[in-house]
Amino acid sequence: MSLQQERNKISTLIDNRAAFNSEHVQLCVYDTYQACERIPFHAEQLMFCAMHTGKKVMHHHSLQSGQEFLPGQSFIIAGGEQVEIDFPDAHLSAPTSCLTIEVDSQKVQEVAEKMRLEQAFYSEQTATLQLHNNPFTQQLYQRLVDTFSENQHDREVLIDLGISELLVRMLQDRSRQLVLQHCNQLLDHNGLQSAISFINQNLKKPITIEMLCKSAGMSRSKLFLKFKHHLGCTPQTFIVEQKLHAAARKLKQGKAVTQVCYDYGFSELSYFSRRFKQTFGCSPKHYQNRLV
Repeated sequence: MSLQQERNKISTLIDNRAAFNSEHVQLCVYDTYQACERIPFHAEQLMFCAMHTGKKVMHHHSLQSGQEFLPGQSFIIAGGEQVEIDFPDAHLSAPTSCLTIEVDSQKVQEVAEKMRLEQAFYSEQTATLQLHNNPFTQQLYQRLVDTFSENQHDREVLIDLGISELLVRMLQDRSRQLVLQHCNQLLDHNGLQSAISFINQNLKKPITIEMLCKSAGMSRSKLFLKFKHHLGCTPQTFIVEQKLHAAARKLKQGKAVTQVCYDYGFSELSYFSRRFKQTFGCSPKHYQNRLV
C-alpha cells in the first residue's frame, strides 16, 4: 500500500462524510471515529451545525474558551469563518456524529424576503452563535437527517422545504442583532433608525412607547408596524432583547449578576434570569462562569 493510500485510509477512519448537494445548499453528515484535537474546519457559506451523537468542543476567536457542543445544541458559523474542533469522545464503536447545512446567501435572502426581512443575511455574522434547540428545531434537524438517509426521488424537495423552515425559525429567533447590521439599508428615512438609536443610548433608563414615537416621529400604530415589518417583533420585545445583550457584555467583563440585572432596569432577578436563559440558553451565572 502506498503512503498516500495509507493516509487516505487513516483519514477515512477518522472522519467519514456523506453529502447531499442542491443548487443553494450542501447537507453533510459527519461521523468521526477517533479522538483528536484542534481539527480546522472552514465554512465557505453560512453554516448550521447540529450535534447528533457524542461531543465536540468548538474553538473560535469570538469564544474566550472552547465551548462544548452536545446533542440538542446547534452552532451557526458565518461564511468565511474558521473554527477548530476537538473530538474528545470519538471512538470506532461510538462515533461522534454531526449534521452540517451550508446555505448560500441567495437562499437566505429568498426566505428573508418572504418574511419581509429585507437583506437579513446571516452571512454577515462574524462570530459563532451557539443555540439550545427547542423541541421543534430539534425535530426539524432529526427530520432532515432521516430525509437525508432516504433515497426517495423527492428527497431534494423535502430537504429544501426543511431547510427553508429552519431558516424561518432561525430568522425569527436570532435575526434581531444581525438585522441591525443592515439598518442603514433597511430603514431609509422612515424614523425607525432614530428609535433604535434612542433605545441603545438609554438602555439603563426606563423607555416608554411614547418616547419612541417622539424619537421616530411616528404614531403608536405606525411604530409597531415598522418594528414588526423590519425587525419581526414589538418595540417592547426589542427593548428587552437589547438590554439582555448589553447585560451579557457586562457579565463577560465580570460584573455581578444582581448589579447587572438592576442596572438595566429589571426589577426582579427571577424575571431577568428567565428572559436571559430564553435568549442565551443558560442562566446569567452559568453564562458568566463558562467564560472564565
